Amino acid sequence: MRPELWSLAAGILIITLLILPVAAAETEGQDQIVYISSYGPSYIWNQEIEAGIEAAIADSEHTHLQLSIEYLDTKVISDATHFENLYQTFAHKYATASPDVIIASDDSALLFMDEYGDHLFPGVPVVFTGINNASNLPETGEDTSFYIGTLEEVPLQKMVDVIRVINPMTDTIYVILDNTYTGRAIRKQIDEQATEYTGTITFRYPEADANINGISADLADLPETAAILILTYYLNDQGLTPYHIDEISIELSAASPVPIYSTSSMFNNIGVVGGVQISPYDLGYDAGSQAIWVLDEAPARETDPIIYTANITPVFDYNELQRFGIPESALPKGSTIMNRPPDFITVDRGIAIGTIAIAFILGILVLLLIVQNVALTKTRALLTKNEHLYRSVVEGQTEMITRFRVDGTIIFINSAYARYFGLNQDAAKGMKFRARIYEADRNRVAAHFAALRSGSADQIIEQRIVLNDGSIRWHRWDDHAISDKDGKVTEYQSVGMDITEQKEAEVKIQDSLQEKTVLLQEVHHRVKNNLAVISSMLEMQAMKEEETNPYVATRIRDAEGRIRSMAAVHEELYRSDSFGAIDTESHFEHLAHDIINTFPDAAKVSLRIKVENCRLTLDKAIPVSLIINELLTNAMKYAFAGQTEGIITIQMQPDGARAVLIVSDNGIGFPDGSEPEQTASLGIRMVKTFVEYQLDGSYEITTGPDGTAWTIWFPLDTRLFQKQPEENR
Repeated sequence: MRPELWSLAAGILIITLLILPVAAAETEGQDQIVYISSYGPSYIWNQEIEAGIEAAIADSEHTHLQLSIEYLDTKVISDATHFENLYQTFAHKYATASPDVIIASDDSALLFMDEYGDHLFPGVPVVFTGINNASNLPETGEDTSFYIGTLEEVPLQKMVDVIRVINPMTDTIYVILDNTYTGRAIRKQIDEQATEYTGTITFRYPEADANINGISADLADLPETAAILILTYYLNDQGLTPYHIDEISIELSAASPVPIYSTSSMFNNIGVVGGVQISPYDLGYDAGSQAIWVLDEAPARETDPIIYTANITPVFDYNELQRFGIPESALPKGSTIMNRPPDFITVDRGIAIGTIAIAFILGILVLLLIVQNVALTKTRALLTKNEHLYRSVVEGQTEMITRFRVDGTIIFINSAYARYFGLNQDAAKGMKFRARIYEADRNRVAAHFAALRSGSADQIIEQRIVLNDGSIRWHRWDDHAISDKDGKVTEYQSVGMDITEQKEAEVKIQDSLQEKTVLLQEVHHRVKNNLAVISSMLEMQAMKEEETNPYVATRIRDAEGRIRSMAAVHEELYRSDSFGAIDTESHFEHLAHDIINTFPDAAKVSLRIKVENCRLTLDKAIPVSLIINELLTNAMKYAFAGQTEGIITIQMQPDGARAVLIVSDNGIGFPDGSEPEQTASLGIRMVKTFVEYQLDGSYEITTGPDGTAWTIWFPLDTRLFQKQPEENR
C-alpha cells in the first residue's frame, strides 16, 4: 500500500477511536425504541402512527427514551432484493447498538421482522400494530422474541350496515384498494366478510394497473345505487408521478356522484363522508404505550403473543352529509359529527328566495361589497395593531410564557423564558425542550399533566427544576390545555415564575412560627407550674391551720381552688396546638373532676357535661373557670346535705352571638325564704362580679326542692362557635 494511503487509514482509525467513546457516552443510560414502518414518511397513515408513538412516549414517566424510525417504503418497492438490501443495511447499522424494543407497523414490517428479526435483533421484544393478517404473527419459543400488539381488522360488516341504512338500495360497493401486500391482506379480510352479502351486494375493485384517471372514470360511471369505500392505494398518474390515495382523495371525491366512505380516520376532512373508522394515531399511541410496558415489565420470550383489536369509532363530515342529503338520523348512535356549524337558523325557502330576488333587483350587493371592503381594511388594521399590542404585552412580562405541543415541541416562548433558560427565542421554535424536573417532583408533575389531558383545562403546580449549573429552583406554573375540535389535547400554554425566594421566605416564617409556638407553650407551662406551686403552698398552710383554725383553713382551700381553676386553663392551653382558644368540653371535664375530687363525699356525685360547638379564648376561659369553681364548690358543700347521691350538670352552647352556660344540681336548693340574689357569701358575690364585669354578661338563678340552676349569658367570638377538627388542634 502506498505511504499516503497508510497515513489516511491511520488517521481514520484514530478518529474512529476518538468518536466511539463519545457516541457511547451519548447513548449510555438510554432505552432505544426502533420504529419500523412499512411505508414512507410522506404517507399520512404513517405520520399519524408516528405522532401517536411520540405522544405516548412524551406522556410516559420515562425521560431517557430514544426513538429511531426506519422506513421500508414497500408501497414503492417490495421485492426480495429490496428486503435483502434493508437487512444488510440494518445489520451494519445496529451491529453494535441493538435496540431495546422494536415497533413494527403494518404487515410488511411484521413479515420483515419474521424473516430477519431473529438475526438482526435476537431476543428483542416486538410491538406490532396495524396488522391486517393475523397469520403473519410468528410462533414463539425460547429462542424467539416476545410479541405484543394490535390487529387492524377492517370493520366491513359494520360499514356495510351503515351504508345500507343511509341508502337501502345499495347493491354495489366500489373498494379502492391496491395490490401491495397490505392491500392483498385487506382484500382477504373483505372477501371473507363479503360472503354474507352474496347475491345482494357486488364488490368491485380498480384494475391492477389503474391510475388516477382510470379510477376517476370508474367513479363517474357508478349508478346511484353504488357507494365507494376508500381503504388504501398507491398509484402513478400518466406522468408516472407516485401518489398515495390520501393525496388525491379530494380529487376523487369531486369526480364521484355517490358518497365515499372510509374505515380509516386519515381520510377525514379530505373528501369522505365518514364511516366506522380506525384511527392510526390511536394505533400509534397504543403501540408506544405497549413498548413502554415491555420496557418496564420485561416479559418472558416464550410467552404467547398478546393480541389486541383496534378500536373503531363512527365519524362523519357534516359538509359531506349535506352534499349528499344524508340525514343524521341515519347515522349510528353516538357518531361524531365533524365540521358542524356552531349554530344555524332555519329560514323558510320562499322567504329566502324572495330576499335574494329583492337584493338582486335593488343592486345592494355592490354597496355591501364596498362597505365590507372598507370594514375589512379597518379590521385588518385593528388586528395588526392588536397583534403588536399583544406582542408588546407578552414580551414585556417578567413571567415566563411558553406554548408547546404534547411531545415537547416549542411553538412560542417570550423573551423572559428565553433569558431564564439561556435559549435563542427565534431558534427555539420547533425544537424540543423541557427543563429537567427535580426527581422528587416528577410523579407529581406527571399527574399534573395527566389531569390536564383528562379534562381539567387549567391547573396550577409548584415544582422544582434543576438548572444547567446544578442549582435547584422553585417554579410556579399556571398551565392551560388546548384541545382540537375532537376534544383531544394537542398543546399546552404555560405562564410561570421563579418563586425560590418566596419558598425560602416561607421556610423562614415557618421556623420563626415554630419558635414562637414553643416559647408560648413554655410560657403557659411555667404559669401553670407557678400557680401549682402557689396552690401547694396554700394547701400546706390550710393543713397547718386545720386543727387550730378550721374556718381559716376552709377559706385558704377556697382560694386554692380558684388558683387551681386558673392553672387548669393554662394546662389546657399548654396541651393544645392552638393557643388562641381552648377546647371547652375537655377543659370542663378536667376542671370539674379536679374540683369535685377535693371533697370527701365526691364518690356520691355524678357529673354530666354537655358542650356544643363552643371554644373559649383566654380572656373568657379564666372567669368562666372561676365561676364553675365557685358554683361546684358551693354545690358540693351545701346542695346534697342529707342525700346519698347527687347529680351536677354543666351545659354550654351558642345562642346567636352569645354563649349560654348552665350549671345545675338536683340538690335541696336554697333554704326556704332565702333569696339567692341577696346572699352575702363571697363565692356568690364573686360569680356575680365575674359575670357582670369580666364577661360583660347576665345571669339568672332558679332554685327549689329539685335543685338549683345558674343560667349565664355572655358574648362569644362567633369565629369560635365551631370546634376545630381534631387533626388541627
